[in-house]
Amino acid sequence: MNEWKLESSLEDLDNESMIPPSLADSPEAKFISGMNRRRMLKIGALGMLGASGGGAYYYWAQQVPPLFFDGHYAHTSNYHPEVIRRAVTAGNEVVDKPYETGGGHSELFDDGFDCSGSVSHVLYRAGLVRGPLNSNGFANYSAKGPGRFITVYVKPGHHVFMSICGLRFDTSGGPKGQGPRWRANPRPYADFAMRHPEGW
Repeated sequence: MNEWKLESSLEDLDNESMIPPSLADSPEAKFISGMNRRRMLKIGALGMLGASGGGAYYYWAQQVPPLFFDGHYAHTSNYHPEVIRRAVTAGNEVVDKPYETGGGHSELFDDGFDCSGSVSHVLYRAGLVRGPLNSNGFANYSAKGPGRFITVYVKPGHHVFMSICGLRFDTSGGPKGQGPRWRANPRPYADFAMRHPEGW
């Protein structure tokens, strides 16, 4: 069960504390630093980084901090729980790997990954799955519906992708043969069932 709770409300968050040190000089960081709390709340579901051209969305109703996206890698802040930090780190480590059918199913650190292999890798490294699953396996994964932090989108026999704090991690949406990437651009969700790790 997820015992982690956000200690502060959104209204109490210091804008500067949301910014990872590695992104302190980025345009997104400057945008967030320049916002006052009142303006932050007005942005609502569009997300702080979405409004500045980034790809993460802010789940205001559930008080989930967004991931920072530099166009290539995702970054967490001090307000993300350790499980989410592990998941994001795992995702970043397989970015730039090519798409490979069956990749990530027989080896944890493979030369390439398919859709379910990349999602399995991230969830395994975060301690949220015991081993690799294919798209049919993900159809019965953990709990139904969207998660608070993590949502897995499943079309059994076809495709699997996930979002972490609103930022999509997916093997589709780029050139043919491109493997797992963080994706800021939208994609169709029709016919995908939503699952999530219990408590997350």
